[in-house]
Amino acid sequence: MKAEKVIIALLGVIFVVSIAIVLMNSDALINEKEYKPPASFSIREIDVKPVEVTSDLIEVNVTAYIYHGEGEAKNPIMLIRAINSNTGLHEAEVSTPIPASDSDKTVTAWAKLKVQRDGNYDLRILLYDNGSIRESGSVGIKGLNALTPAAKKSGVEVNNIDFIVVGASGGKASITSDVYLENKWAAPSENMNMIVKARQAESNLLADKKSSETGVIAGEATSVKSVQLDVPEGYNYMMVVELWKGDVLVNTWEKALMLAPTKTVPKESQEKKMTIEVSKFMREGGAPPVPGVTMTADAMGYAPPMKQEPGFEFIFAFAALILVIASRRRS
Repeated sequence: MKAEKVIIALLGVIFVVSIAIVLMNSDALINEKEYKPPASFSIREIDVKPVEVTSDLIEVNVTAYIYHGEGEAKNPIMLIRAINSNTGLHEAEVSTPIPASDSDKTVTAWAKLKVQRDGNYDLRILLYDNGSIRESGSVGIKGLNALTPAAKKSGVEVNNIDFIVVGASGGKASITSDVYLENKWAAPSENMNMIVKARQAESNLLADKKSSETGVIAGEATSVKSVQLDVPEGYNYMMVVELWKGDVLVNTWEKALMLAPTKTVPKESQEKKMTIEVSKFMREGGAPPVPGVTMTADAMGYAPPMKQEPGFEFIFAFAALILVIASRRRS
């Protein structure tokens, strides 16, 4: 019996020792796990494009092409900061997660950011992983005010403005403005409101204005719209064309109308006012001509014959007189 007890005790000791050895080996295996370095990232390319443009703000979409190198990423994030290039002030920022991927892969991360349309900016990009910055980069954007706001896009431009005098009466000239509207887009244009103004050049006074509609202009086509204005004779004007889309002014164009032109006299290096009879420029079908101020000889470029100054003619006459006196003395 004693021998059996001793054997059982020995077996128990061996069992306990075996379990202890196994536990010790397992802890050693845990502590000897392979070390994994933190994830590495690098920015390969950055694209910026406008998404929405207003008169005040512009929203841009920033896309970064990110290479994920070695290491396992833990909560990677891309932060974009907009720094004003002129003032150095931080004006806006946005963050977005970096898509999960295996090592040695390139992924794309993007985010939208709003900035002032009249500013220039450095977009600084920071890549975070597990709370630490792994990579940074930047890209500059400028000239944003050259982008046309969506509300002002129409595709219609004024190519030219022709003026025709169709009548003159009571010191007023009736001018028809033919406005050439070109639709540069392939799609038909919207029907917009067109306002034509006659603004006196020197005083900036508004002499007359009329409104009309552009109508729908076919894609890549030109339409001519005519508007008649009545303005006082004898003045110069800036003819202004405005295109309106509802309450939004799309664009403006100007062209000079000279009803009181001037002519430079080179000899005296000064300008003399010329008058012009507007009724002479009337087209058929317009109002009958009325008496006006005609152009003077000086204004037409003519001058009276110049008075001859004494010269060689006096010498020839004096010599002839001497010959006559000499011949009489001989006789």
